[in-house]
Amino acid sequence: MSNDNKDTSAQRVIDDNASPGASPRLYRNPHAPVDQLDKLLVKNRKWAAARKIEDPDYFERLCAQQNPQYLWIGCADSRVPANVILGLDPGEVFVQRNVGNQATHTDLNVMSCLEYAVKELKVKVVICCGHYGCGAVKAALQLPSKTQGLVNCWISDIRECRNQHRDELRALSSSEQVDRLCELNVMRQTFHVCTSPVVQSAWDQGQQVAVYGVVYSLKDGLIKKLVGPISADSEITHSLEAFEEAVDKFRVGGPGALSAGAISRMSELGVYIEENGVASPPAPGGSPSKNSNGGSAGGADPQGDQMETLVNTMTMMNKLAQHVSWSGAPPAQNGAAAKV
Repeated sequence: MSNDNKDTSAQRVIDDNASPGASPRLYRNPHAPVDQLDKLLVKNRKWAAARKIEDPDYFERLCAQQNPQYLWIGCADSRVPANVILGLDPGEVFVQRNVGNQATHTDLNVMSCLEYAVKELKVKVVICCGHYGCGAVKAALQLPSKTQGLVNCWISDIRECRNQHRDELRALSSSEQVDRLCELNVMRQTFHVCTSPVVQSAWDQGQQVAVYGVVYSLKDGLIKKLVGPISADSEITHSLEAFEEAVDKFRVGGPGALSAGAISRMSELGVYIEENGVASPPAPGGSPSKNSNGGSAGGADPQGDQMETLVNTMTMMNKLAQHVSWSGAPPAQNGAAAKV
C-alpha cells in the first residue's frame, strides 16, 4: 500500500490491489482520528427514520409548523431542554437560552429574539425559566468580582440582584442562598421582559402577551410558578380590594379563612394578616419568601406556593406601575398641580 494514496482528510485509505480501470475501494483508516460528529449523524438518521415510520407526514407538517404559542427564555444548561421538560414537539415553543437565563435590555440577542417572537410569531406566552443549582447563580455568589473572564461580566446582573437582596441571602445557608438567588434572578429577568420596549409596546397596542417567571428542579423534574401571569399595563393594580379579591381564590373553610400554610407563607412575605383573616397587600418592593423546598419545585404546601405566586405577582405589578408611571416632574405640593 502506498502512502501517496492515503487520504487522511477523508479518513480513508485506497486499496492499491484494485483491478485496473475499476473504481478504487476505500477503507477506513484505523489510525485516523475519530470524527466526533459521525456518531451523532448515525443517531440522527436513526431518529429521522423512526419518526417517519411513526408518523409519515411528520417532517412535511413540521415545515409549516413554525407557529408557537410560547417563548421560552431559559438557561443554557444542557439538563434543562425546553421542549423535553414541557412535553412539547418541535415547532410548539420558540426558545432563547443563555447562561443564567438572563433577559437584560442591553442583550441584543435576547431582545431580538423577544421582538421576533412577539411581533412576528405573535406568541401568547413568554416564560422566563431558571433552575435550582444554576452555575451562573453560584458564580454570582462565590466568584470574586475581580476575576478576569467574560463570564464575570456576563453575570453582573445576577450579582446586582444578589446585592439588592443581601440581607435576606446572608440569613440563609450556602445551599439555600443558591436556590433563593435562582428564584430572585428569575423574578428580576421577568421584570426585565415586562419592562422591555417590545412587550410594553405590544401591551399598548392591545396584544395579548402573558409573562411568567418559573423555576425548574433537577431533583424531580417539576416546574414551579414564581410569578405571573402579567399580561398588560391596564391590569396593573395594587389596591387592597384587588388583592383581597385575588386572595379569595385561595381561602378554605369559608370567607375570611385561609389555610395555615397560606397564612404562614404570607407572613414570610410580609403580608399583614388581621384578626378576621383579611389580608393586606405587601408593601412596594416587599421581599418574597425563601425557597423552603430544598431546590425542589414540588412543594408540600400547594396553597402556600400559590399564595407566594400571588404575592410575587402583585408585588411585581406594583413595581411595573411605578416603572410605567415615572415622570421627571416633582410631586405636587399643597394641593397644587406640578408644573411640567
